[in-house]
Amino acid sequence: MMSNANDIIRIALAEVGYQEKASNASLDDKTTNAGAANWTKYARDLAASGYYNGNKNGYAWCDVFVDWCFFKAYGAIEGQRIQCQSGPLGAGCIYSAQYYQQQGRYDKTPKVGDQIFFQNGGQISHTGIVVEITDTTVTTVEGNSSDQVRKNTYSRSNGYIAGYGHPLYDDTSEPAVKTAEPVAVPALELATIPSPVTCIVSLPQLKKSATGSAVKNAQNLLIAKGYSCGGKVTASKETADGDFGPTTEQSVKAFQAQARLAADGIIGAATWKALLTT
Repeated sequence: MMSNANDIIRIALAEVGYQEKASNASLDDKTTNAGAANWTKYARDLAASGYYNGNKNGYAWCDVFVDWCFFKAYGAIEGQRIQCQSGPLGAGCIYSAQYYQQQGRYDKTPKVGDQIFFQNGGQISHTGIVVEITDTTVTTVEGNSSDQVRKNTYSRSNGYIAGYGHPLYDDTSEPAVKTAEPVAVPALELATIPSPVTCIVSLPQLKKSATGSAVKNAQNLLIAKGYSCGGKVTASKETADGDFGPTTEQSVKAFQAQARLAADGIIGAATWKALLTT
């Protein structure tokens, strides 16, 4: 079985919204028995499979969540090998980072599918999985983030980020989950330039829950085409709010259908091109 980053990303994204439990009950339900006692299905499953040097249920579980994703994808032995875990202390962020460092697979350059490590006071204190990258941001899925599995986005220059561990995936080709796909913008006729100019720009992939200026730009294009994005309406004119919510997602799907694109609600290269050229 060939391993690749997409396996881990798919599993991690499916867990977003899972809340840790107040006790050892309803561990498989995403929201039932929510609390802050660090009980999770992730620690339960890994304990049953002989991970670590003991049962980690009831303890901080950000690293446990990452390990569980690899376990679900590849099993205990292969999952730990791909994660570079050469010892029984993989439930701790500090030790997990050291395992990558010992194999020369830890640095400051992120790749999709990496294990990201965060620091507090110069010491590694938190971890997650890199699911998206742009030139300026890195998006993660993290366990034990506000007592749940959450998707977060950071500036790549954020001092909270300590570094990245690179798993031993078999398939090192570029994963399907990516952002910043190049889009060719058609020729622009400028009065001061005698011939057309073709500009190549990188635009981020956008989907529900994304925020920021890129979302606002996409919303402005949609609004100009008659689609609502859920922003404030003043003097019969809607204002883009930069929040990719349900209304924006529905408008993206409607535009994609009209443009004869896959109506998945995700603004990728083809949708950007259609927004800019139709």
